[in-house]
Amino acid sequence: MNDLYFSKGNKKLKSTKALKFLIWNLPAVKTCPYATESCKRLCYARKAEKAYPTVLPCRERNFQASKTPEFVDNVVEIISKEKDKRVLVVRIHESGDFYNREYANKWLEIARRLPDVVFMAYTKSFPYFDGVKLPKNFFLRASLWNDTTDAQKEIVKRNKWAIYTAVSEMPKSYHECRCDDCANCGECWSKTKKIACKIH
Repeated sequence: MNDLYFSKGNKKLKSTKALKFLIWNLPAVKTCPYATESCKRLCYARKAEKAYPTVLPCRERNFQASKTPEFVDNVVEIISKEKDKRVLVVRIHESGDFYNREYANKWLEIARRLPDVVFMAYTKSFPYFDGVKLPKNFFLRASLWNDTTDAQKEIVKRNKWAIYTAVSEMPKSYHECRCDDCANCGECWSKTKKIACKIH
């Protein structure tokens, strides 16, 4: 269990008196089976791994730990110890993605066992959740890019998932994400169905 590492927020996910953030990360790209070419080319998570030498080894340890039978129990124990009077929000994968169905199911089980914790995930691994009834505390956003395939988009449409995308020009039908304070915004786990940010 000592190999598991959750970071406590980032520049946008800032804990407050009402909210507390935890972030779980895996290595960029290698754990992203459905990453598009645009996503790989512009991946900010991979940039962080190159800029900060200590980041990748930590994510690699998380990756190896996620494959073990004890993963669900260990994560539930760690998150439970972090709970206090605030709403606890766990972002799954600021870096990385659901790399297979078994791993995706582990996170669904974690969410079911911690119904008072909010889980949010941006993902391109749509096939692992196709037709799956998500726990009420598990907020999934489909991460779409300009080169997401029609087959992938059809899965998103069929399941009526909320969407997050990065664009060069803002579509009229999308809510533009411009905030740097996710705690006070909350759009990512609200009812807003389509959110977009400018490519950065």
